[in-house]
Amino acid sequence: MKKKFHERLKKNLRPPDLAKEIGRDIASIDVGNYLKSIHTQKEKLFLRSFNAEDVSGLLEQAHLFSHLDGLGYADVKVMIDIDDSGVNYLKLFHKSSNPENLLFDLRLSESTYIPDKVYFDGDMNEAYDMIVIEWLSSQDPHRGFSSDRPQLPGQNLPGLGILRHCFEIMCTIGQRLNKDGFLDIPDHIHGAIMYAKEFKFFDPAHEGVLRALMRDLKRYSLSDISWGIITRTIIEKYKNEPQPYDPSEQVYYISPRLRRYFLSKKYKRVFRKYYRRKHFRFDYDEMLERRKKILETRTMNDL
Repeated sequence: MKKKFHERLKKNLRPPDLAKEIGRDIASIDVGNYLKSIHTQKEKLFLRSFNAEDVSGLLEQAHLFSHLDGLGYADVKVMIDIDDSGVNYLKLFHKSSNPENLLFDLRLSESTYIPDKVYFDGDMNEAYDMIVIEWLSSQDPHRGFSSDRPQLPGQNLPGLGILRHCFEIMCTIGQRLNKDGFLDIPDHIHGAIMYAKEFKFFDPAHEGVLRALMRDLKRYSLSDISWGIITRTIIEKYKNEPQPYDPSEQVYYISPRLRRYFLSKKYKRVFRKYYRRKHFRFDYDEMLERRKKILETRTMNDL
């Protein structure tokens, strides 16, 4: 499980509002000293709120440690950090903090997400207080790929099967920090499908296409579907054209107001339109041939 942050998202993100954060008139404080104190605090706390012990408690509460213990990783080290750009790091290592022992790498930032007005009725527009997933990876350094766990495009090592634990951690953090939700942009279609257990595309058309694709191709593996997109062998029937994957914002909503957006009549109407209209076929044998040719010159890690 791995994703990178996309530049395309930055046009819709703004830094958290300082006046809102401190809860008083910005003109009444020494902004320089305030920012300096926040910077010092960020060096010590994950998302300005949790120290390493607090984070360990969240992971324990989500049964992540017990899951890792069942995989043979009983001695897990927790490391938190924050860089100068405000990106928060949470890393888990087995026994020691050597790169080869890395199990989990999560990088988060806080931003205000301002969606395009097209998603709302009339002149209405919203700004949401979000936690952005800038990077997420989990890897099992002591196991290899198999027919039951094939390597996915862009994947270096097998995953740890911890996504449901991550969702629980996100929910707890979001509620404690009074956030509207989490936001990410999966690089690959297989990432979007895995996230779809709890996340929805903010764009209802994208959500309708994804759910229709999952409906029509449910007998295929994640690896097959991902390769189908890469090799352009998943065909949208009406236009008889390859279906592209256009990475865009997927959201895990927490607050009631963000939940209302996804339950709105407009969102549901557009979603149903695309879900009912889109139908797909998979030229599976052609995918196998094209995949073979691609791997003659590229590795799975490059995709």
